[in-house]
Amino acid sequence: MSSGPRIVLATGNLHKVAELEPLLEGAQVSGAPPGFDPEETGVTLLQNAWIKAAALRGEVDDDALVLADDSGLVVHALGGRPGVFSARYAGPDATFADNCRRLLEELEGVEDRSAAFVCVLVALGGDGRMLVSTGSCSGTIAPAMRGAGGFGYDPLFLPEGDERSMAQMTQGEKAAISHRGRATRRMAALLGLG
Repeated sequence: MSSGPRIVLATGNLHKVAELEPLLEGAQVSGAPPGFDPEETGVTLLQNAWIKAAALRGEVDDDALVLADDSGLVVHALGGRPGVFSARYAGPDATFADNCRRLLEELEGVEDRSAAFVCVLVALGGDGRMLVSTGSCSGTIAPAMRGAGGFGYDPLFLPEGDERSMAQMTQGEKAAISHRGRATRRMAALLGLG
């Protein structure tokens, strides 16, 4: 077990925990308690990341750092949508597949399929300090879902310079170029990890 700082991820999404943990090498990483699901009422990724971090901050020991992520897919032809509403794009109880289907429907016949994944991370310490890091990954939206890996819009997102979707990449390949990977490496540097 690592003797580094304790980091509690403010998410109930096990996919995010699995993606972030290896990028925070040197820290003791755990997920939020079961049932953690604060209402994301912000209108920006930063606001929602802060809401999640603040909701968990009072639930963990002061020596632990709370780390929250909010990410979104920005599609240029759709004026930036789904953006901050990416997880709920097809409705409040939408599945990943529902959201992907809605995106494909909205882009039917659209020539400009350029897009970017964007991630904002907020870390809150027990001493009141707050750290913020961001990351982005440019690419295009595929005409159909490809691959069975990843989660969210990964089957539709083709990173710039690659013919594969993020869902067709290994976790390591995805982490090397993804918005969340870039934001997490920046946060790890701020925390002196690695």
